[in-house]
Amino acid sequence: MTDRTPVAPLALMNWRRSVLTTTLRISLYLGILVCIPSAYIAWNTGLPFIAALDVVILSVVFALYAIDRIPFAWRAALLAACGYALAIGLLVEVGTLSVLFFIASSVGATLLLGVRAGMIATISSAVTIGAVGALGWAGPEVVIIPAKYHAIRWIVIALNFTLVSTLLTMGIGTVLSTLEQALDNETRARASLDRERTLLRTLIDTLPDMVFTKDTHGRFMTANPAARAEWSDERESEMLGQTVFDRLPAAVAADIHSEDMAVISGRAVINREVSSVAADGRTRWSLLIKVPLRDETGAIIGLIGISRNITERRRLEDQLRQAQKMEAIGRLAGGIAHDFNNLLTIIFGYSELLREEREMPNGTRDCVDAISDAAGRAAALTRQLLAFSRQSMLQPKVIDLNATISETARMLSRLIGEDIVFSLVLDPSIARVRVDPGQLDQVLMNLAVNARDAMHRGGSLTISTHRVDVTAAVAARLELAPGPHVTI
Repeated sequence: MTDRTPVAPLALMNWRRSVLTTTLRISLYLGILVCIPSAYIAWNTGLPFIAALDVVILSVVFALYAIDRIPFAWRAALLAACGYALAIGLLVEVGTLSVLFFIASSVGATLLLGVRAGMIATISSAVTIGAVGALGWAGPEVVIIPAKYHAIRWIVIALNFTLVSTLLTMGIGTVLSTLEQALDNETRARASLDRERTLLRTLIDTLPDMVFTKDTHGRFMTANPAARAEWSDERESEMLGQTVFDRLPAAVAADIHSEDMAVISGRAVINREVSSVAADGRTRWSLLIKVPLRDETGAIIGLIGISRNITERRRLEDQLRQAQKMEAIGRLAGGIAHDFNNLLTIIFGYSELLREEREMPNGTRDCVDAISDAAGRAAALTRQLLAFSRQSMLQPKVIDLNATISETARMLSRLIGEDIVFSLVLDPSIARVRVDPGQLDQVLMNLAVNARDAMHRGGSLTISTHRVDVTAAVAARLELAPGPHVTI
């Protein structure tokens, strides 16, 4: 769809305004030099009408030049009318030489108001010439024409004037129309280009990604706000003309500059993830893209760089990989727990059969009880593995928290190793709690393993319980109900 804006007609009219202003200025200056002697000569030679006409036209030109509030079309039409009036006066007083003034009036109307106005002026002048001459009102120089041919000769003069004036008017009008069309196209193309440039710059400036361009020498040409923020610059002018050598250590800058030159030479297109250390010491990951910047002929004039912060994405990817690993470990633990439960079922079954034996050697029953107790502890371990793998159903129940922690502590003491001193400080006054024992065992095991991993050279690990009354302010922050709670 062709863009049509009100800006172009105004731009096209500017040159016509300039022509009008220049014409009025020259007409005023020359009119002052010509009008006085012309009026004097005309008065002394018996042509008072021409003298008065010169004064009136000069006054009108002065008014048109001084009062620029008058609309352009009216000023241009009045100036053309002044030439037409002068031509009529000269035709009546002088004769056929005044035809030249009619031509000048038509050409002036064409320049100032266009081809249509020029043709109207030409037709009006032709009719005027023919009528004045045919009626015998023309100047005395044509009295030599025989009376019987007087009207025909003036008609011939009017027709030839029409031909010449039309050719001049159409020729000038065609040239002006072509120039106007070219100026119109240029103005619209420039306006469209300015809008596209503004839109593109707005998009670039609002992007959260760093966007920058460099010339063939590696100097910054543009940088959006995100890029300036990365370099701690408030204004784009602070970066323009600088290179990475002005902002980074020499070794780092040399590597980046070498990479830029490879892109500018057309040998490479960069699309990779890079890491850097931020001011707070954290590692930052970015997706860096660098491609050649080309002009309208396709020649490389620099490069375009885009850097996107993907630190959060990398963190989520790491979490996903860790979750996948934990899921695999959980599946393995669940499979082992199920197989181990099958073995424990056999152990429990045979230990119960042995307990039913009435005649048993001394000490044998104690061994059977030990086997049964060991199987019970193994079953508890199996429940913990199933809870860790999240393959067991949640079964919350009211339990004695201190007793559960004491049972779990026997397994934890073996888990954390001999170089860590493990102890319990349990408050006997705490109330009973409702919780899933398997989940509680998993939490205690995770905390114990984290503590062990944090003490590479040994240390001490204490698990304690006590009662606490949570206030309303603390409860709101922890998203709990206020009142008595038990803390581990």
